[in-house]
Amino acid sequence: MRRVTGNSAITAFVFIIVPANNSGNVVATLMDEYSEFVLEAAAVYGEADVIAKVETPSIGQLHRLVMEKIQNIPHVRVTRTYIIVPQHHQIR
Repeated sequence: MRRVTGNSAITAFVFIIVPANNSGNVVATLMDEYSEFVLEAAAVYGEADVIAKVETPSIGQLHRLVMEKIQNIPHVRVTRTYIIVPQHHQIR
C-alpha cells in the first residue's frame, strides 16, 4: 500500500451520503478498492453517512478519485469534499 507523504500531498475528508443500510458496503468498497488513497473510512451518524480521509499526490488526482471513483460506487448519492489546510493541520 503506497501512502503519499510530504508537503505536496493533498489530504481531504470526503463526506458521503448513501441510502439507509448501505454505509457498511461503501466503507468496505473504499477500503478494498481505493486503499492507495483512502487512509480511513467510517460509517457515522449525522449529515453524512460515511466519512473518508483521503490523501492524493495532487488536486487533479483528488478530483479523479472523488468524481470518477467514489461518486460511481453503488449507492453513493452525494459527496462533499473538504481539503485540509496544511498550515493548520495538527496530528497527535
